[in-house]
Amino acid sequence: TNSIAKKINRKSPIKFIKTSDGIIISSTLSKKQYINDEAGFIAKMPNPFNKTKKVLYIAGNRYSGTRAAIIAFLKKFKELSKGNKFNPEIEAKVVEGLDLDSDGIIDHVDIKEWKN
Repeated sequence: TNSIAKKINRKSPIKFIKTSDGIIISSTLSKKQYINDEAGFIAKMPNPFNKTKKVLYIAGNRYSGTRAAIIAFLKKFKELSKGNKFNPEIEAKVVEGLDLDSDGIIDHVDIKEWKN
């Protein structure tokens, strides 16, 4: 994690936290934790460096979780821009990458913490 992401992470509604088992994704909205490598998240939030701007925080557990977050951003932007199921005012979602064609590469995502 670089120093800028570390500062953003502190303010994010979905964030990385250290546990005795390693680093996991934790949602302050649902109170759920996501430990699998294919988990990622996207949060649109106030910029901690400039109060008049917002920042888009895209991250994931390992490469596959980050890939899942990027695929979600590219393919499911409309769903991501809606509020979180637990707080509709907050635009932040956890995503889970799926390998639908069993080739070992994440090619689809399931968005968590949102209403269909």
